[in-house]
Amino acid sequence: MTGQTGDQSSFLGQSRHSNSGLAIVIGLHGAALAVALLMKSGVITTDTFDGVIDTYEVPIEHPPEEIIQLPEALQEFPPPPVTQSVIPLPPDRVTFIEPPTQPANPSLPPLQPTVETVPEPVMVAARIHPSHRGALQPRYPSTPLRQELEGSCTIRVHIAANGRVIAVEPVRATHPAFCEATQRQALRRWRFQPATRDGVAVDSWQQHIVEFRIT
Repeated sequence: MTGQTGDQSSFLGQSRHSNSGLAIVIGLHGAALAVALLMKSGVITTDTFDGVIDTYEVPIEHPPEEIIQLPEALQEFPPPPVTQSVIPLPPDRVTFIEPPTQPANPSLPPLQPTVETVPEPVMVAARIHPSHRGALQPRYPSTPLRQELEGSCTIRVHIAANGRVIAVEPVRATHPAFCEATQRQALRRWRFQPATRDGVAVDSWQQHIVEFRIT
């Protein structure tokens, strides 16, 4: 019983689908048959074209530009007025003077450095005091006198600010006795007017030559 029921249901489903499919197939065949009959009868004609098809461009007309009309109030708006202010100058107050023309490359003298000059001090050398001129010549040494030798002696003397000789340095002599006699005489008897710097007495050195002659 159960097997029969399954077969019947499958058969019914198959028969139901097969009927609709059969109807579609029959309709298609009928349509194809109708088209064939119409073509044979001349109702539907088919033309074949073996020529060349010419193509060309169709010009497209540009639309006219849209003209924007401004309102009359804006078209007739007058330009703003221009006002110029003039500042009057006082008379006879401004004078223009043209500068003098200068050469393109004026040759200027080189700038000299400004050095502040300091005046040099006024120096006055020492001098033999007038009251001691007769005391300059020393006594003739006995040894050269017996030998009847004449000569000279050169010495440097250090003269203090008080005018006295405080040091003697021999430079050269023709006989040692001449130098010894001159040194003793200078330290004991020689007097000077001292040297001055801007009027102030200062120490100084001098060189003197003493001659020894037999008279």
